[in-house]
Amino acid sequence: MAKNMKEIAAMIEFAAKQAIQKQSSTKKTMVKTGQEHVQFDVYDAYDPLVYERTTFLKDSFVIENHTNGISLDNTREDNGQDVATVVETGQGYTYPDEYGYGYGKPRPFMKNAAESLKDGRLILATKKDLNASGVKTE
Repeated sequence: MAKNMKEIAAMIEFAAKQAIQKQSSTKKTMVKTGQEHVQFDVYDAYDPLVYERTTFLKDSFVIENHTNGISLDNTREDNGQDVATVVETGQGYTYPDEYGYGYGKPRPFMKNAAESLKDGRLILATKKDLNASGVKTE
């Protein structure tokens, strides 16, 4: 039994971390949001003429558990090149831009996904995970 508010807060924080790491609603919401931003921010930006899209960027999201919660990352690589970072920052493109697409322009799908998650969808998913783990929320 908790003795003070600090202990109650620690217990709630621990329960929340456990819930989002074990349940899947929060993780699914994060991955789905990332995939939506790859589609909108990256794939819908142009149709490439120099190369053929693999769509692997959209399928390369991973969730990792950490001591303080979870994180979303995109691990897409090609021949040792961090494709996700190249697309996000626009730095490191090796395709010639003879068609004027602006291949080297940043398409910050990860940053935009993080911003989208602030709209309340992540809170709703976390509440769902908490309820599923036995912690009732309103």
